[in-house]
Parts: sequence; C-alpha cells; structure tokens
Amino acid sequence: MFNLSNISSGIKATLVGALANLLLSVVKFIGGMAGHSTALVADALHSLSDLLTDAIVLATHKIGQIPADDNHPYGHGRAETIGATIVGAVIILAGIWIAYDVSQVIASGSTLVPTWLAAGAALISIMVNEGIFHYTRTVGERTNSPAIIANAWHHRSDAISSVAALIGILGAHFGYPIMDPLAGGIVALMVLKVGYDILTEGLRDLMDTGLSEDQTQEIQKIIDDIPEVIKFHDLRTRTLGGEVFMDVHILVDTDLTVTEGHAAAERVRRSLINAFNKVQDVLVHVDGEEDHKLLQIYPSTRADLIKIVDPMIRDADASLKRTGMRVHHLKGTTLIEIHLLVDPDKSMNEISPVLENLKTRLKSSEEIDDVRIFVDANTD
Repeated sequence: MFNLSNISSGIKATLVGALANLLLSVVKFIGGMAGHSTALVADALHSLSDLLTDAIVLATHKIGQIPADDNHPYGHGRAETIGATIVGAVIILAGIWIAYDVSQVIASGSTLVPTWLAAGAALISIMVNEGIFHYTRTVGERTNSPAIIANAWHHRSDAISSVAALIGILGAHFGYPIMDPLAGGIVALMVLKVGYDILTEGLRDLMDTGLSEDQTQEIQKIIDDIPEVIKFHDLRTRTLGGEVFMDVHILVDTDLTVTEGHAAAERVRRSLINAFNKVQDVLVHVDGEEDHKLLQIYPSTRADLIKIVDPMIRDADASLKRTGMRVHHLKGTTLIEIHLLVDPDKSMNEISPVLENLKTRLKSSEEIDDVRIFVDANTD
C-alpha cells in the first residue's frame, strides 16, 4: 500500500501539487466550457501544464537528492537547477499557447456571457492554488530545492491567473463581455512573466552566477574580521542546485607556521559556512605574499634545497648536525633558516668562522638568496 509518510517532504509536496493540478484543471475546464468563460478555459490549460512541470520537478528533485559520488564529487544538485530551468521553459510555452487560444476567441467576436458556475470554479482555484503555493514554497525553502521553489511559484501564478479570470468573468457578467477574453490575455501575460523569471534564474545558476553584491560585501566583512588575515583576493562564489560554493585566497604573516596558516584558513571557512545557511563548502588558499602578482613561481623545492644545504654543512664541519630547516619564498627571493647542533666542546670563537663560511657558501648558490643560521644547544 502506498504510504506518503515513507517519502521525502519534497516529493510529497510535488505529488500533492500534482493531484491538486489534476483536479483543478478538470474543475476549471468544465466550469469554463459550461460557464462560457474563455479566461477560465485558458486558466485550465495553465493548470494542465502544471502536471508536466510536476513530473519534471519530481524527477529532477529525486536525482538532486542523490549523495555525492566519485563521478559527481559536488553532488547531483545541478539536476535541481536543470529542472527549474525546464519548468520555466514549459511555463513560457504554456503562456504562448494560452495567448494564441485567447487571440482566436477575440478574433471570432464571441460575446457569450460567463455564468456564475465559471465564477465559482475560478474562486475555488484561487483558494486551492494559494494554499498549495504556501505549502510547496515552505517545503522548497526548508529542503533548499530550486526546482520545488520554482514549482511553488508556478502554483502562485495559477492563483493569480485565476484572479484575473474571475475579474474577467465578473466584468463580462455585469455588461462587459470583452473583459472575459481580455482576462484570458492577461492570464497569458502573467504566465509568460512567471516562466521568464524562473527560466532566467535557472540559467543564472547553470552559468555559475555569483552571489549578489550585498552578500559579497557581507562575506568580505566576515573575512576582514579574522585577525590572522592581512588581506584577501580572488574571492569567487557560485550556486549549484540551491547550494553555494566559495573560494578565496587569504594573505597571512610569513612568520606563521603551516599549522597556524591552516588554522586561519579553517576559521575563515567555518565562519562563512555558519553565516550562510546555503553554503556547502568554502575553499581557502593561504598565501604568504600576494602571489597573483608574481610572474612565475619559485623554481626550487624544499627537496632541491636540502640537496644543496646538507653537503655544504658536512663540508664545513663534520660535527655539525642539521636539526631543522625552514624555507621562505617571499618577494621573488628564497630565504632559508637552518638550525644546527654544534659540538659542545667547541667554543663560539671556534665555531663562528665555520658558520660564517657556511653562510657565505650557501648564499653563493643560485637557488638561495639569503641564509639565517641558528645554533641549538646540545642538551644530551
């Protein structure tokens, strides 16, 4: 037996909307035909188009809920955006169809006056569609589903078009028969406008459009409030199936260790995720300098430098032992800091010339621009 309690709220909302659309399209079509209302028949066609969009939303929402995998590391959320875009295109086609049908009625010069049956059907449509709109939109926002939110606005467009149809029916009933087909034309325009808005929003997401200027400024303020961040650049945002992805480069003090830099980046990442409930992930790149201004990267790796440093240390004095080394690439130059363990039986007067000679030899290397040597005390 089919049980609605076993399915997700998004699918449930879509199924409820589809059932409502089916019933309303029948009610409005019968009411429009029997009640002689062109506007209501046009509105029935609009509801009928909703059934197709409900099927699209149902399919794309189910795909969008599939977890990330090896082939789709960012998840399947793009299916939701594709679904919303298709919904917008279908609504536009429905609007064109309704406009053509209304134009044919106006051209025929029909002067049939709608009955109260048509007005009653339009009133029922307004109440039902408005209720379905609020229900579906709440579910779409809670599940962060662009396709379901787009479908909610499709229900709202149905309610608005039924209002236009009701106004046309009442106007025709009270002596202005042209108002009924004109109301049908207004319905077509409303449908086209809703379809256009949904389609353009979907296309913006498919084109990886960034967040608004206000949201970007809020992001900038959050990053500026992180103490370790000197400045930042290359901030980029994009939307994917209702979720937001960001990446940014932050500049930190060159004296920070790798773990300190990582901690600063993590503070930036978590602050942005906590500030925006739709942020799926933030990629933070840590810079010790503004590397986007460099013409080329530094050619020497740490492994390359160790191959230069260690033999020179052994040649300088066999008793010297390297206990640590830090490499700083900054402003196009390479600075290395070497920590050495020296023979405790030798005085500083004996070891100083050795260290100075070692420093001179290291700086003569093309790969090294400056050297700092630190002597570690032997505590053994």
